[in-house]
Amino acid sequence: MSIGFLVRLKPRGSVIGLQDHRAAAPEYLWEQIGTNISVGTDSPGKLTLFPGDRGFLIGSLYHRHGPAEPVSTFPTDEMDKIWATRGQHLVESYWGCYVAVIIVGSSVFVLRDPSGALPCYFSASAGIATLASEPRNLAKVGLLTSGIDCVRLGRALLLGGLPEQRTALSDVQELLPGMCLTIEGALLSTSSRWDPWHFAANDAGRSFDEHAERLRRAIEACVGGWSKQFDKPLLSISGGLDSSIVGACMKKFRREFACITMTTDDPMGDESTYSRQLSEHIGKNLFDERFLLDDVSLDRSSVSHMPKPFGRLDANAFDAAVARIAKQEGADAIFTGNGGDNVFFMSRSARPLADRYLKEGVSPGIFATARDIHRLTGAGIFHVFAQGFRAWRNSTRSYEWRTEATLLSRDIIAAAKEGGVHHPWLCPSDKGGLPGKAAHIAMLVRMHYSLSAYSKRDGIPVIHPLASQPILECCLQIPTWQQCNGGIDRSVARNAFSAMLPPTLIARRVKGSPHGFSFQIFARYREEIRERLLDGYLANNGILERRDVERMFLPNRKINVGEITRLLMLVDAEAWTRHWQSNLVSSAPAS
Repeated sequence: MSIGFLVRLKPRGSVIGLQDHRAAAPEYLWEQIGTNISVGTDSPGKLTLFPGDRGFLIGSLYHRHGPAEPVSTFPTDEMDKIWATRGQHLVESYWGCYVAVIIVGSSVFVLRDPSGALPCYFSASAGIATLASEPRNLAKVGLLTSGIDCVRLGRALLLGGLPEQRTALSDVQELLPGMCLTIEGALLSTSSRWDPWHFAANDAGRSFDEHAERLRRAIEACVGGWSKQFDKPLLSISGGLDSSIVGACMKKFRREFACITMTTDDPMGDESTYSRQLSEHIGKNLFDERFLLDDVSLDRSSVSHMPKPFGRLDANAFDAAVARIAKQEGADAIFTGNGGDNVFFMSRSARPLADRYLKEGVSPGIFATARDIHRLTGAGIFHVFAQGFRAWRNSTRSYEWRTEATLLSRDIIAAAKEGGVHHPWLCPSDKGGLPGKAAHIAMLVRMHYSLSAYSKRDGIPVIHPLASQPILECCLQIPTWQQCNGGIDRSVARNAFSAMLPPTLIARRVKGSPHGFSFQIFARYREEIRERLLDGYLANNGILERRDVERMFLPNRKINVGEITRLLMLVDAEAWTRHWQSNLVSSAPAS
């Protein structure tokens, strides 16, 4: 969601002057909290001040139970609970898209909601802690002076966008979703306030149908809550399950919205038949737009606003088309089904078999799940059991994050791997987590970068309702073997909305792809991509292996879709480095 903010916190005994911040961000409305905290935002309607200078919340908030109505004030007893629990009451009794700052004595607690829908970055200098919605806001107050961290940049390219506290900008750290930043004087520390394993371990023995009903109610409540925030949203659809579910729920709660779908010249990227079925079913106008090469520029990164790169050049064409229609139609938000595959656990592995064995032991259900995985993947039944056994054998280990080392230099790979791969959600506290649930949680971690990267398009907020906290918690409680019930992926979600969507959309199993457009980009810019990757920032700083890059461009060499995807990601990263080299500013230390 697109809410700009900048927060400055100073130790007690010193006073922050608002005039300095107004000069740095004159487009923001500024508020002073006591004598030591000031907050500026471009969305003053989303700023809730806590009484008695106890802090504030920026973003959107809803009650956990009852109608999903926006919360803008707190009764005294609720405020006391929020303050006494240092914000934990917000996580347990509310949901939304927010960053909360709670002041308790000389300590400050900064809490980011578990969905990660509202980005939050921080930096500390000369005893002043600064929070911001985007790294560029930190630059406005002179905090980005150390430049790009090449090792962290290489690590971002190696780890595929794994969210980490440290970023590729040396002065910028990210407060991860569900985490709390504690500020005590000049000391800063982080701790987890929301643990997905708490929900993954608690399925309460519900049946498949009971889980489907709970999921339908949770999604309807969340989509309904988000729909009430906007007057005229635009829904991006593909005719796939996830965006169709969002469309069906929006139809129930909204009278006015339109749909948009994107099409390539390649039949693989033409999903308009399914998109038309959805738009006709929900009775909404559909804009069928095409990916255009003129919307692609090698000079413009799709994630230039982020503190590390992991975007794709072709995303600019999607963003440009959607933003054009949104502005043409006067849309005040863009809704998507993004994150659905991750939240609903779209998997083709044998891990659910290991999960069921760990939960039930040898039972008739084991053989039923093996048959489901066989139907889903086409793998032989003995292979399914062998892979399930392998997953069970590795169940005491932490989840092994996938890396992508293609075209990176050996030196940068070695440096980037130092310290290992850590994320607070990837390792269950009891060291005995279910391997299928570990993969599910890793999928939730993986989606956070893209949700943060695409929180707005050309200034228009983008809403990803399927990533809302109640939906995450509901899906985490669904056993992984139920998610592939009957040999069908995302089976619980399909069942939950079978009465609200056409059978052809519920049954659709094949996804479209814009890969054809990626080939068009590569064909037009082939030589320029080669030049930038062989003599750009990444190569000149030892991040790329030049010889491997050169081999990609040998005459008559056939290139596959995976290689083109990697090259477009790397040239997007090259544009990211150019953006930050030109925008990192040096200034006197902030006062």
